[in-house]
Amino acid sequence: MTALIYLTNTYLAKFSAQLLAERNDDFGTCLILDQTIFYPQGGGQPADVGFIKSDSFHFTVNKVRLNENGQVLHYGQYDKGSFEIGAVDLSIDIQNRIINAKVHSAGHLLDCAVANLGIGALKPTKGFHFPEGPYVEYNGVLENHQDWILPIENKINELIANSIAIEAYELSAEQAAMEKIWAPTGKSARVVAFNGFEGCGCGGTHVKNTSEIGKVSIRKIK
Repeated sequence: MTALIYLTNTYLAKFSAQLLAERNDDFGTCLILDQTIFYPQGGGQPADVGFIKSDSFHFTVNKVRLNENGQVLHYGQYDKGSFEIGAVDLSIDIQNRIINAKVHSAGHLLDCAVANLGIGALKPTKGFHFPEGPYVEYNGVLENHQDWILPIENKINELIANSIAIEAYELSAEQAAMEKIWAPTGKSARVVAFNGFEGCGCGGTHVKNTSEIGKVSIRKIK
């Protein structure tokens, strides 16, 4: 398994690791490390991009995935040199990371706004947290749904202005089962929560405070 350092610090742009292996598959060449700050695409959030380098090579990372064995696969190409086991330096595009974290946090905060407005018939199912056209899907029926655009937009921006802290914590497999939060079989679950609101299982990156998100516009409801 790869230690997921990005879970402990959204804002960490540089780090060191040990390069363990190189593989080639249908996606191309990938490097496997003992730990990483690169977020692998998943949970509706895009992957980080950046570089892995050592004294002997420079590798550009343009795609990151997490496999079923808990290994993070860093896909890309060598700009110079070639594979060599040992210590490496990691760096991610921090501006890209922060944008993705803001969008992901905004998606979760939308759920809080919907709940705060008492639209109890809507239950969130999944989110698309890419900067290009982000959205959240809900199960349920919303009458006169176009009339809700402005109230929801006003509520989410009110929550942003209130500077609500965002926290992440771990639940044991037993606790996750009791709270009906999904976790891999026999493993802990990571929960992200806005202060004062119910948390939900999430393995993505988030900002520390809603004030960092900036103004949100609700483009449409369908």
